[in-house]
Amino acid sequence: MSIIKASNLTKSFGHDHTAIKAVDNVSISIQAAEIILIMGPSGSGKTTLLSLLGGLLTPSQGNIEIDGVNITALKETALPAIRALKIGFIFQSFNLLDALSVEDNILFPARLRPGGINKARSRASKLIEQLGLQKRSKALPQSLSGGEKQRVAIARALINEPKVILADEPTGNLDSQTGQDVMMLLHDIAHEQGCSVVVVTHDPRIEDIADRILWLEDGKLSDRKHDQHKWCRDPVCGMRIDEWTAEYTLQYSGIKYSFCSQKCLDKFNDHPGQYLSNP
Repeated sequence: MSIIKASNLTKSFGHDHTAIKAVDNVSISIQAAEIILIMGPSGSGKTTLLSLLGGLLTPSQGNIEIDGVNITALKETALPAIRALKIGFIFQSFNLLDALSVEDNILFPARLRPGGINKARSRASKLIEQLGLQKRSKALPQSLSGGEKQRVAIARALINEPKVILADEPTGNLDSQTGQDVMMLLHDIAHEQGCSVVVVTHDPRIEDIADRILWLEDGKLSDRKHDQHKWCRDPVCGMRIDEWTAEYTLQYSGIKYSFCSQKCLDKFNDHPGQYLSNP
């Protein structure tokens, strides 16, 4: 089932001969639990496309469906509820509220969900534990590291159990290892909770977490070619792996398997038969 379906999207700025198409006739369909990277040079329209998919901008033409709802057919007054309940946003600059604790930042969007903050507290506690923020739940953003801030932003994006996560340069302010850790969190969340995840990025270091990589240039979208890689799938989690550079590998029954992490390799070792139907 397609969670996101965009058809013939165009977004123009300016008028007549001065008009610029930031997004030019883009169509895309994204399934549940699928992770998509949208890459391309600066000024290619990546953030504009993400803003269109999230209902933050109105397309000049075309349609966008989120979880079966045509958001382009809705009145402006109906969009905040869609954004609050179906879409989680993660920003490069984190966008945390400085006066609120980690827990209160995570709970803030729950004001718009049925039952409000009180009903969301148990989910917030689970997210705080899942993302390793138990000792920081009462801390203010100014005392957090970049990685901690991004984990808070991820938890906040997930609090309303959205069908879609939209992330704009989520590793842009993080070092290499922290950025990889954050993307692995998104990878695990997508597969465990069935979210569709769309990431706009310049960062080639995170390509291996994606199910698909799309290239946007001059407002037009295409599949990016990776002739320099030999791709395979982790048999445990299904993540795409570059077989030539994979760090975690195993020979089993004469077949070489590659894994994204030691965790997946250990799971395979414990119960190999469970995963052989998903090579």
